[in-house]
Amino acid sequence: MPAPSAVPPHRPSSRRPGRRAAAVTTALAGLAALAPVADATTIYPSRPDLKPTTVRVTTPATNTAPGYVFTTPKGGGIDSGAMVFDNSGSPVWFQPAGKGNSILDLKPQLLDGKPVITYWEGGALRGYGFGAFKVLDQNFRVLATVSPDGKRQADFHEFTLTPQGTALLISYKPVRQSTTAVKGGKKNDLVMRNTIQEVDLKTNKVVWDWVSTDAVSPKESYLPLPARPEVAYDFIHANSVNLDSDGNVLVSARHTHTIYKIDKKTKKIVWKLGGKDSSYKMGPGAAFHWQHDAHRQPDGTISLFDNVSSVLNDKGKRSKGLVLKLDDAKRTATVARQFVNPVTKINNTQGNLQALPNGNWFVGWGGTGDNVSEFSPTGQQLFEAKYASTRTESYRAYRADWTSQPLSAPKAVARRSSRSVAVRVSWNGATTVAAWRAVGGASATSLVPRQTVPRAGFETLLRYGGPGGGDKIVAVEALDAAGNVLSRSKPVAVGTDY
Repeated sequence: MPAPSAVPPHRPSSRRPGRRAAAVTTALAGLAALAPVADATTIYPSRPDLKPTTVRVTTPATNTAPGYVFTTPKGGGIDSGAMVFDNSGSPVWFQPAGKGNSILDLKPQLLDGKPVITYWEGGALRGYGFGAFKVLDQNFRVLATVSPDGKRQADFHEFTLTPQGTALLISYKPVRQSTTAVKGGKKNDLVMRNTIQEVDLKTNKVVWDWVSTDAVSPKESYLPLPARPEVAYDFIHANSVNLDSDGNVLVSARHTHTIYKIDKKTKKIVWKLGGKDSSYKMGPGAAFHWQHDAHRQPDGTISLFDNVSSVLNDKGKRSKGLVLKLDDAKRTATVARQFVNPVTKINNTQGNLQALPNGNWFVGWGGTGDNVSEFSPTGQQLFEAKYASTRTESYRAYRADWTSQPLSAPKAVARRSSRSVAVRVSWNGATTVAAWRAVGGASATSLVPRQTVPRAGFETLLRYGGPGGGDKIVAVEALDAAGNVLSRSKPVAVGTDY
């Protein structure tokens, strides 16, 4: 049994971030330079309300799967939120968390066969969350806000959409329960109940549930009893729930080092993979510890993120994405493939492993500044990106194709510099913009084309002089690859500063 300090619980913070560096604030006030200021966060003059963390690409993308990276950065003095960025590390979409809230588990999914994105928002502390999940379409309209019975009791760890128009998720609740199966336990101890729930998206009604803390004994846990009686004993800590290929349910339990298969009809445990009471004999390298994110893959293997932190010696070990082959006849589990963290460290908390359509694998390293990696099927790292601050982390990370166009218009700001006009424009969340065209004139009713430039990251600079150098009003049009106008910003006055 590990010492309590050896494996700290997953602790996404609900605290609001502190003040950003004085240098960033000063640069924002003056904006003498036209380039955005890069620090732990990046400031964009056209969207000063959005302050996404800066992302550094440390292994440029080579032979990666198509699409963007989906994360929920938090910690390190940044604004917590949902963030999508491209292979250059440039933001595509950023949604800051509401005051006092955290956002976690942003991911692309399908609803009724159509692409959507989902994320959790609420209060997170001590490894638990109490909030709700949101489902957004490709125009960023909220299609559903989901929690059991609409009471904002959904935990952040998991939200899996099903073909039946429901979602699988997890809820926690402190209750009284016997822990006498553990040395030092009590008959009426404070325990954190872990409930797996299936919720109807339209009504928020619970249509199926499984109380893991009733089905699993505390003696399976590797977590010591809390030293303080007011702390609930979270002896299971369910952190992922997904459908198996036969329609039954797979649940990952971090504190028992076990993946459970649950019969959907009877609610009985079909088998246990890993831990103290495994139904399978674990082959060399197949044992995992404090894991996250268990999935059945199309080839029958089980994928998971192995946090690795072990009961014995952690020195020199590394967290990894792990794929196991199960032999149901022989009841054995063997390593099919693994993807080891390039950095020699253990990621004690969070993390996930995603199988990509082209055969690559994507890893969110969780509680570390290493952040995300993409690997070839043979384990070669094809892409790596890190946050500017090593104290910034993301619960999970995904790569996926995604096309979106916000219903809101682009935002633009303009200033005069000598005899030229400089315009900055952005459109938070738009993926189909190929170029920007500035139109200017003496008034909003007399705007004519001035300059067209290719889109260049989240915010693009257009600068022109000549006949337009004296423009008083400017707007910017978003163009697609064929030159069609997708949207147009509101006309803005040309100022002497942003």
